[in-house]
Amino acid sequence: MSLIELMTSCMISSSLVLSMSQSSIQIYQAFEKQQSMSLLQAEGLQALQMIGQAIHGAQPTKSTQGFRLMAKDSASMSNTQVGEFQIRKGASSLDGSDAFYTRHDSKEKPYQAFFVQQQGYGNQRDGALYLQTKNKKGALQNDALIGHVQSLQIQVGITELGQMKWHEPFMIQERASKKHLHWQEVKAIKIHLKLQKGQHQLDLRKIYALR
Repeated sequence: MSLIELMTSCMISSSLVLSMSQSSIQIYQAFEKQQSMSLLQAEGLQALQMIGQAIHGAQPTKSTQGFRLMAKDSASMSNTQVGEFQIRKGASSLDGSDAFYTRHDSKEKPYQAFFVQQQGYGNQRDGALYLQTKNKKGALQNDALIGHVQSLQIQVGITELGQMKWHEPFMIQERASKKHLHWQEVKAIKIHLKLQKGQHQLDLRKIYALR
């Protein structure tokens, strides 16, 4: 074999090895993305299911005269007071994430609150969706439901002139007033959950109609 033939053979071999390496990297990246998106999808749907159960459980039934559903923008829940919001600023607000709680007459789950909070340190910092409830002794407890949460956004729907109009939570007042919107007028809740694992992101939106 001549020198030229040997060099040509080496170049072809190198090209094949490089091509195989690139293909392997692409296959690994595709597999990693599939795994990450599957995880985010499963976590997101789990969270939306629990949120939906809390919202629907707080709606009026034959045995209850009404319910309370409150929300606040850029907030978390207080660790000492039921239904009290703590406003957060800067990075700790996790993209201006909202918090909300439901209360109703049931003895099983009379109070449930959802909020997003950072956990971990340094490069391991991550957002988690928390559920706040009352334990058997009446004290508040926070349980992490899912991780990889970038933000939780809430909008409330009110029927105006036959059409559904969406408003931010801070625009809704707790007490009825002719000048301000209040919770008695809310007909739907829209939840926007943004999840991220590494470079992979997933946006989930769900609308819950109120009876």
